[in-house]
Formats: sequence, structure tokens, C-alpha cells
Amino acid sequence: MITKLPLRAALTAFATLVAPSVGAQSQTTPDAVETVSLEKPATFDITPISGSLKETRQNGQELTWHGKGGFDDRRFQITNISVAFLRGEATGEVKMTFVGDISSFGYRPVDEAKLNVIVRTRGGSSIYSWSIDVSVRCADDHRPITLQNQDVPSDVAANVFANVGAVEVAEYRDPKYPPVRVRRCP
Repeated sequence: MITKLPLRAALTAFATLVAPSVGAQSQTTPDAVETVSLEKPATFDITPISGSLKETRQNGQELTWHGKGGFDDRRFQITNISVAFLRGEATGEVKMTFVGDISSFGYRPVDEAKLNVIVRTRGGSSIYSWSIDVSVRCADDHRPITLQNQDVPSDVAANVFANVGAVEVAEYRDPKYPPVRVRRCP
């Protein structure tokens, strides 16, 4: 009986020392970084506005990044997305413009979020794509994204403008590029 008492006391003391440190590891600190993922890509149909302007139709599409907790665990979001193609009548140059509103839900990416904008034909084939960076700040609440203009290369400009039927905006995929990581805002 005498030898069991010190052993129990030692085990109890050890358990009280280990338990708080295990709990402390599961709590997130302000500097903790976590990986997030885009819920789903957004696809927009293109509408001709004039002979030199084609623009996406709005159907409530949005891009939302989530943490490990699933759909209720939002980190940041882009809404009111619009992609337009403007062709210069005289030069035949084509510019792609991407705009939207960004909102932070208490998190900001460690680096800028990167997106692929994929131009598709009416049949769904990909004919061209761009990568764009989106900056997210902690105070963002439906802040307009700085206008992103991209020149369409002259060798594909006529084909892109004539055949664009839809635009898909998706998470950037490249094996060399890390997934989007976020940090809680201070």
C-alpha cells in the first residue's frame, strides 16, 4: 500500500502537467496559419453588349474560401464578379477585365489569393486562361477589387473574342504553387 501511494501521486502530478500543455496546442494563436480551399469555381455565361464589348451575366455566383470546418467556416469571399472583353475596333486588340467585391471574415491570406480565369467556348472547351492575384485585407467588407486588366495576345485575340461563350473563375492550380493559407486578423 505504501509503494502504491507515491506512484499514484507521481502519475497524478504528471497528468496535471501534461493535460494543460495538450489543450494549449489545440488552441489557435493569432500567428497560426491554416490552409483554406475554394468552395467551388464560378462559371459565367457571356452576353454580347455591343459589337466591341462582351460581358458576363450575373446569377449570384460567388467565390468563397473555407477552413477545415466546412461551409460554415468562411474565411474570405468575392462577390459581384464581372468579367468583360473589350475589342478595339481599329486595332483588333482585346482586353479582359476582372472586377468584384472582396470581403474578409476575420482572416487574410498570408500571400495574395491567386485565381485562374478560363475562357471557354459555348461548348465548354478552354481557349485561353489568365492567372490573377487578389489582395485581401482584414478590414475588407464588400471592398471593390482593384481593376484587373489583361491583354489578350494578338495571335489569339480574334479567336477569343469571336468564340467566348463562358468564363470560369477557379482556384489557381500549379504543383509548384502552395495552396492558399490564411492567418486570423489581429
